[in-house]
Amino acid sequence: MASKVSKGQRYIGETKNQLRDGYGIYKYPNRFFRYEGDWKEGKKHGHGKLVMADGSYYEGEFIHGEIEGHGYRKWSSGVTYSGQFSDGEMNGHGVMTYSDGTVYEGEFLSNKREGHGILKQSDGAVYEGSFHNDKKHGEGSQKYLNGDLYIGDWIQGARQGSGELRCATSTIYDGQWRNDLYNGEGTMIHCSGVTYEGMWINGRPAVEASQIVVTGDVELDMYQGTSFSLDVEIRSETGQVVRQENGHVLQITAGFRHYTPSQTSPLFDLIEDMEEKPLPTPYGYDVVAYPLTEYSYIEEKYNLDGFIPKPSTALTEVTTIEVSIPEEPVHIPQIEVINPVSEPTEGSSKVDQVKAVEESTSEEPQTIESATQAGNEPTELAPATAGEGSIAADQQPPAMAELTDETPVPPAINNQKTENGCTSFKGLVLPGAPLGYRPFNVLDIMMEEEARTKSRNSKTAGLAQQLRLGAKLGKNVVSLRPVPQTTQQSHSDELPDANMLEKRDPKAYKIKREKMYGDERFARPAEYVIMVNDVTDPPFLDKRLPTSYCLVRIQHPKKSKKAKTPSTKGSKPGSRGSSHD
Repeated sequence: MASKVSKGQRYIGETKNQLRDGYGIYKYPNRFFRYEGDWKEGKKHGHGKLVMADGSYYEGEFIHGEIEGHGYRKWSSGVTYSGQFSDGEMNGHGVMTYSDGTVYEGEFLSNKREGHGILKQSDGAVYEGSFHNDKKHGEGSQKYLNGDLYIGDWIQGARQGSGELRCATSTIYDGQWRNDLYNGEGTMIHCSGVTYEGMWINGRPAVEASQIVVTGDVELDMYQGTSFSLDVEIRSETGQVVRQENGHVLQITAGFRHYTPSQTSPLFDLIEDMEEKPLPTPYGYDVVAYPLTEYSYIEEKYNLDGFIPKPSTALTEVTTIEVSIPEEPVHIPQIEVINPVSEPTEGSSKVDQVKAVEESTSEEPQTIESATQAGNEPTELAPATAGEGSIAADQQPPAMAELTDETPVPPAINNQKTENGCTSFKGLVLPGAPLGYRPFNVLDIMMEEEARTKSRNSKTAGLAQQLRLGAKLGKNVVSLRPVPQTTQQSHSDELPDANMLEKRDPKAYKIKREKMYGDERFARPAEYVIMVNDVTDPPFLDKRLPTSYCLVRIQHPKKSKKAKTPSTKGSKPGSRGSSHD
């Protein structure tokens, strides 16, 4: 028979046979637990709620005093569980919600995730698969917050074994894993198009590309207008060709040396206005971009078929162009200084010495060529244009005769993709500079100023030597020739600029340019830097390979003077033409 227990006792509720039976509230002696619910034969049995002093509680089924069956558990940390219990522990199917918002729905064993389940993490990642000992273990798939999807094996919470990762960027890796990283045999198809098939170690290729190497000679000497080719390899730090890799995108460009005048020069503002920033090179100077195109473009544009010798990658005797070189110097009216003569020798009379000086005054005046040359390199007086070639006008093919001052930038070389770690750039040529190519303009003006300075210094030194000689001989050995009004100016005007020469003597101007620049459909004789860049986009494994460099030195076409035809008295000398090998 049920009865009520009076207040003040630890138990308040129904009893039967002096045992708690029915509904009642029991306060445990330690005062941490309190139970409110059904009782049977003195034990918690049926539906009840066990409340702890820290605010946590369990509400659900009890059997013979134990938490058993379906119930709801809440911890003071905010973690909740709703599902099956056995012997007071989470066992069976249930849903656990963590304090950070992560939700797990699946199988439990002894309060741990065990078996199949779905884990929805607070960062948006979702895992579905096997669990063991509360961790991802076995086969499973996980979708990450960034959209990546992994399907494969897991061991102790990490990707390990065989698996496939499909990235949101379209990159795919299929192969072996260890410690959550690519390890073992695997294949990656990168979103940039690069593929790597082989061994991986700790997330990186076992043979990883680290450099671009131009095979063969990296310093090429060739005649103007000669085409060339470059073979390129992708290599590791140890120099091994990365044949496991395909699809690296390489770009080839050219550059010309960047000259920087002093800040006091008017050219300094011209350099400052350049939008293009110079690029560093390993040769001790910076470069700015210069056109590089395919030889087929030049052939088509200027109809060179059968006109220019077949291109070669080497500087050979075959690759030559014969040009006629005028022997008559171009005279510029100016103050003449008698060339220095040797000191008087023992046994020679003063009369002989004076005659020698007078004979030296009858020599031809200095030409622009001699006044402007510096060392072995020709000194450039005017900006380069594509207006003239290196062949006489009456012997030019139609396409060359129609060459104008307007020289658009030729098309760039197409990027190449590596195959088995290798690729080639074939049929390359350095064309003539486009109209107004600023680096040439700056260089020409700088060298013209240098030539003027050298000319002034040379005249001053020569005049001083003549005066010293005259003092020794007791005679005036300095001869002043009449100077036209146009040249009686400051020292800076002793050498006329290119525009003045072109107006005064177009033929001489053209000859001068031909001697200095050769065939202006092609790059002028000088040193150029070829650069091979990694433009794979996005970079493979977030690593862009450093630029590789190659030097190309352009030389004048090989010149050969034809023998003069003997002429009779009174007849004009036979003119010389041009021929091509």
